[in-house]
Amino acid sequence: MSPYVQDNPKKRILLSDPAYVQQQLTHLQSELQTLQATVLSQTSQLQSHQDTIHKQNEEMQTMKATVQSQTNEISSLKHQLIQAENVFNKAGSTFVRWGRTDCPVNVTELVYSGYAGGSWYNHQGAAAGHLCLPSDPEWLNTTVVPDDDTGRIYGAEYQGNMGHTMFGSTRDEDVPCAVCRPTFFASSLMIPARKTCYSGWTKAYSGTLVSGDYDHPAATEYVCMDENDEPIVGGADRNDNGLLFYGVKAFCGSLRCPPYKQDAFIACVVCMK
Repeated sequence: MSPYVQDNPKKRILLSDPAYVQQQLTHLQSELQTLQATVLSQTSQLQSHQDTIHKQNEEMQTMKATVQSQTNEISSLKHQLIQAENVFNKAGSTFVRWGRTDCPVNVTELVYSGYAGGSWYNHQGAAAGHLCLPSDPEWLNTTVVPDDDTGRIYGAEYQGNMGHTMFGSTRDEDVPCAVCRPTFFASSLMIPARKTCYSGWTKAYSGTLVSGDYDHPAATEYVCMDENDEPIVGGADRNDNGLLFYGVKAFCGSLRCPPYKQDAFIACVVCMK
């Protein structure tokens, strides 16, 4: 009896047929190789997917770190902005710059400029305070009565011994002034006997400490005259008197010497913080 062939399904299969067995083995080996190739391909794809996921996780962690850093930076900027707003809101502790019509640039703004004024140097009932009078006064609706019982206010002059003053302007010239507002500072302070500010403070201007003459009846106050003082433009260059500014000297005794020196003129500086 001849062997059965595979292409005849009606024929009986003889398991003892070596050709048939070899044919089946070859077929199974081919399917196994195909399966192995498929598994290898899927394993490679899985590894590729895992690598992609790992890379994406790393990128996500980097993005999270970047977002956290930017969040911290935004929080810091908000804090700085709040501080800046607080400083700006507090800024405005005004001071008078005596002897000038302008204010220090970049750190202050001009509120107004005008004329230094105060009491007559020889009046016993004089007011002690000095004023910076604006150049555009507004008047009360009152009746002017000559020689009434009133207080009085006069302009101011640079003074000193004949032919000599402590100032850049000459003797008897009228004194201007400017009211200044710090734009980035909350406080201002006039420090006598200094030309520079202490640590942490910013200099607005420096100059000469001035007051009235010690032998005149009128009370005065100490103010800081700018080292680059100037006269009022168009002011009277004559001896009209009024409030008089003199340089201030140190006198030893109750004032400790040293560090102070007898007859030395006192400097001054206006500082902001």
